[in-house]
Amino acid sequence: MWDKIKAWFKHSVTILWARIVALAGLLLATLQGLIANPDINNAVQQALQPKFIPYYVIAIGLITELCRRRTVSNGTDANNRVAAN
Repeated sequence: MWDKIKAWFKHSVTILWARIVALAGLLLATLQGLIANPDINNAVQQALQPKFIPYYVIAIGLITELCRRRTVSNGTDANNRVAAN
């Protein structure tokens, strides 16, 4: 079963991470219009203050690099093929 799940992402943590980020963006965009509770709105606005955005971008960049380094350390290229020596 785990092999089937990994196959969805072509055995690439980078692709998995990219899909997680895209899904999170899609969920946030969808929920933005659905949230009507003022308490929830306030909590979301506190978490997404402009002063925190650079930290979110840094975290996403670091996680992306770690995922990519995992693939590079396995000796594969950008297409997840074994790199020629």
